[in-house]
Amino acid sequence: MFRERAKLYNRLQFIADLLATCVAFPIAYWSRIHLSKVLPPGIDRMLNPELHPLNAYFGIIGLAILCWALAATSLGLYRVTIRRSGWEKVRIVIESSILLWLFLGFLSFALKLDLSRPLIALFGIYQALILIGIRLLVHLHTKRKGLIFSAKHYRNIVIIGTSPKARKMGDLISHYSEWGLTILGYVDVNGSANDGVESNILGSITDLPEIIESNVVDEIIFVGDRLSLDILDKVLELCNEQGIRTRVAADFFPAKVTNLSMEFVENVPVITFSSAPEHAPSLFAKRILDILISSILLIVLMPLLILIGILVKLTSKGPIIYRQTRCGLYGRKFTLYKIRSMYEGAEDILWEIKHLNEMDGPVFKMRNDPRVTPLGRFLRKSSIDEWPQFWNVLKGDMSLVGPRAPLPEEVKEYTRWQRRRLSVKPGITCLWQVSGRNEIDFHEWMKLDLHYIDNWSLLLDLKILLRTFPVVLFGKGAR
Repeated sequence: MFRERAKLYNRLQFIADLLATCVAFPIAYWSRIHLSKVLPPGIDRMLNPELHPLNAYFGIIGLAILCWALAATSLGLYRVTIRRSGWEKVRIVIESSILLWLFLGFLSFALKLDLSRPLIALFGIYQALILIGIRLLVHLHTKRKGLIFSAKHYRNIVIIGTSPKARKMGDLISHYSEWGLTILGYVDVNGSANDGVESNILGSITDLPEIIESNVVDEIIFVGDRLSLDILDKVLELCNEQGIRTRVAADFFPAKVTNLSMEFVENVPVITFSSAPEHAPSLFAKRILDILISSILLIVLMPLLILIGILVKLTSKGPIIYRQTRCGLYGRKFTLYKIRSMYEGAEDILWEIKHLNEMDGPVFKMRNDPRVTPLGRFLRKSSIDEWPQFWNVLKGDMSLVGPRAPLPEEVKEYTRWQRRRLSVKPGITCLWQVSGRNEIDFHEWMKLDLHYIDNWSLLLDLKILLRTFPVVLFGKGAR
């Protein structure tokens, strides 16, 4: 019921948004032509040396629209399991349009494309305005008589239960009226409700056969607690006999988790509890961005890496690349690569200075670590020593953004709640990196990582990446 209608609604919305986005570019193009006529010739030439024919932009705009669709989907604009409020939809529309604008700007800069900056800006503005306008019209139409589904096509739902949870479920379903859903009423399970006092009480559980016979009932939702599950079998038997679809609200489990979902392994239903990000399209988009960005940076930075490698070799003994075993996703061991910033054999003398640790918890941090070479201090402060980790990102051991990869010895000292930071891939940068790094104590560091996991989105990754540049530039919190 919910998923089927939600999918239909979201597919229609996506098609409408895609068509609107395609229409937005010609409108932006014609507006740019009109702008050329209004602006003085000198200013117009500075803004855009040459405006090409409309069909010359079709290829790049098609790629941009594809990336926009991926961004909008990853941001959750069409996510079936979440019903967004009007303001949330507007926010996501604006964010996806900004990402579209940034993508076109990046392509124009990276590939030296002759794209008009005013044209790109107008495209992003028109696209956002049209998409917001579509949602406003849908909202107004829904308020008036419902979207797509007329009254005779509404699905009538009866809720088994009168508890606050049952009432909350009824309120939630009422919010989905645009999908053609309506609540007929509630059925008392425990015999404690008084239909003369409480509204929408159709009767008790023993009256259910008569309620079904005297009303048009399309579906029944069982919202009980653990004490009332014994009557569920009777409800299912009655509904199966009459072909009425029955659903059970699975909110009676005691575990407090971030996400709950249900899927099937062949014909066996499986309920999944998870406190880690699991939205497959968003995670796939994150991986694609990791591959693209890390590949580009490795190619661009390769001459500097070679030069720095030579300097490392000339200033101290030992290998250029330092390899260390770290813990990745759910504790998987992998080899992390860094430019060596310490003297050879530094790990062997760690025990001699461990009492000088300036960080609480199992992590060792020291402001003036005597094991660090003079060149290594610069490499660490500028985070240049971490550039080889782009290879870890390309391999899939790490991501650009995520909790820092810990040592196996550190993980052994984690408390149970701290181990949840291993439920996502480690990253080169993270909230800890952009929030003060070594100036933050270990307990707060772990809380920042869990906050990132609980609130993860592609937009949050983008914000962290953008905040990383000034932090690295000024060496904030580095030791």
